[in-house]
Amino acid sequence: MPRRKRPGYLNWFMVAGLLFVALCVSEAYGADMPSNQQLLKEIQELKTIIQQQNDRIENLEQRVSGQQQRIDDHAEVIQKEELQDLSGRMKDELGRLKDLGGLEIGAGATFIGQGTPNANNAAATSGTTVEDSRFDGSVSVDIEIAKTFDDYGMAFILMEYGSGAGLTDELTLFSNVNYDATGGANLDVIEVWYEQYLFGGQLTITGGQLDPTVYIDTNAYANDECTQFLSDIFRNSATIDFPDGNAWGGRMYIAPEELDFLEVQSLYMDENADWEEIFDNPFIAAQLNFIPAKAFDYDEEMWGGNYRVYYWYNGAPHAKVKNSSDFERGNNGFGFSFDQKITDVYGVFGRFGWADPELNNLGYDWSVGAQMIGRYWNREEDVAAVAIGQAIPGEDYRDVNEFDKAETHIEAYYAFKVNDHLTLSPDVQVIWEPNGGGIANGKDNDTIFVYGIRGQIDL
Repeated sequence: MPRRKRPGYLNWFMVAGLLFVALCVSEAYGADMPSNQQLLKEIQELKTIIQQQNDRIENLEQRVSGQQQRIDDHAEVIQKEELQDLSGRMKDELGRLKDLGGLEIGAGATFIGQGTPNANNAAATSGTTVEDSRFDGSVSVDIEIAKTFDDYGMAFILMEYGSGAGLTDELTLFSNVNYDATGGANLDVIEVWYEQYLFGGQLTITGGQLDPTVYIDTNAYANDECTQFLSDIFRNSATIDFPDGNAWGGRMYIAPEELDFLEVQSLYMDENADWEEIFDNPFIAAQLNFIPAKAFDYDEEMWGGNYRVYYWYNGAPHAKVKNSSDFERGNNGFGFSFDQKITDVYGVFGRFGWADPELNNLGYDWSVGAQMIGRYWNREEDVAAVAIGQAIPGEDYRDVNEFDKAETHIEAYYAFKVNDHLTLSPDVQVIWEPNGGGIANGKDNDTIFVYGIRGQIDL
C-alpha cells in the first residue's frame, strides 16, 4: 500500500515553531553569550597559558638532560679512575661516590673487633711483659668528596675519622695485625688532590696531598684492609719505607693506547710529610705494570691479571742498623706484585719486597694467597680468601740481634655480604716466631693466634 504524503502546510508549521523556539532561547540567553571579540581574547589567553606550559616543560627537559649529562660525565671520569692501576681501597672509595647536584659524595665505615689469648704485650708500661687475653676494637669512617669536570679532570678530598688501636698496641711484631687501626681518636684530611687527563686518558697527572699506597705495590686481591686482608704484610710489602704520612706530592700515570698492556706510574712526595723543605727529603717511586690478557688477547673476565715491578727511594737520613749514631741518606728497595684470575671464580696473588739491609731491620718479605667467590654455594658476592707470608730480618739486623727468625703469618677471612650496604667478615690470623722469636726482656714468644670480625658499611 503506497505511503501517504505529509501535507505541505505541516512542514511550514514546523519551521515556524522552530524559529519561535530559537527566538525565545536567544532572548533568554543572548545577554550571556560572548561576542566574537571576547572569544578571540579568551583563545589568545589560552594560547599564552599553553605556551608558558610548553616553556616550563622544555626547561624541565633541559634540566633533566643536564643532570643526566653530569651523571654521564661523572661515570666516565670514575671509569677512567677505576681502570687505572690503583689500590683496592681507592677503587672502593671511588665506587661509593654519588652525584648530588654537581658534587660527588660517598661515605663508609669500618668496625673491627679482634681478640687473642696470648698477647705478647712487649710495650707494657709496668716494665714487665705480661702475656694476657685481650679483645680490642677500632673504627674508621671515610668521607669522600669529589668534583668531576666533564671528561678531563677530577678533584678529590678524603676525610677520615679513626679511633682505637685494636690489638696493635698489645702486640710487638715485625708486621702487625690491623692495618685499619688509627690509634687515638682523630679526624684528619687524608687526601686532597686534583687530577688532569691528557691525550684521551693516556696520560694522567695528579698533584696535592697524596697517599703513596694508592699507587705503589698495588694488588687486586690484597690491598684493601676494609674489605680484604687485615694484616699489614698482606696489605703492602713490609719492606717499603713509605713517607711518614700522606704528604705533598705529584704523580704521573701513563697508559699508551698502542701498548694497552703496559701501565707506568711515577711518584714524588715529601718524605717528612710536614710541608717543610719539601724538596730536601724526597720519596720517589716508579712502577711498571704488565697486563697479559691484553697482550695476548685473552678473555679478561676469565684470565685478567697484573704483574708489577717497582723501585722506591727514600732520601731522609737513616740510622745504620749496626751503628745507630751513623746516619746515611739513600734508603732504597724494590719489589714485585702480581694478581691473576684463574677462571671467573678463583684468583691468586703474590708479593716480594727487598730493602737495603744496612738501613732496614727487614731485608725481605714475601706473601702468596688465593681467593674465590661464593658462586658454588649461590653467594656470588661473597669472598673467601687465605694468605701466607714471611717478614725476614736483614743480614745486618741478624748480626746484632738475638731474635732474628723469620716472622710467619697466615690469615683467612670470609666476606659475607648481608645487603648492598653491609658486609661482615670473620677473620683469623696465626703468627709464628713473632718479632723474630723474642721480645725485649729476652723471653721467647709463643705462637700468637688472633680472631676477629670486621663490619664494613658503605653508604
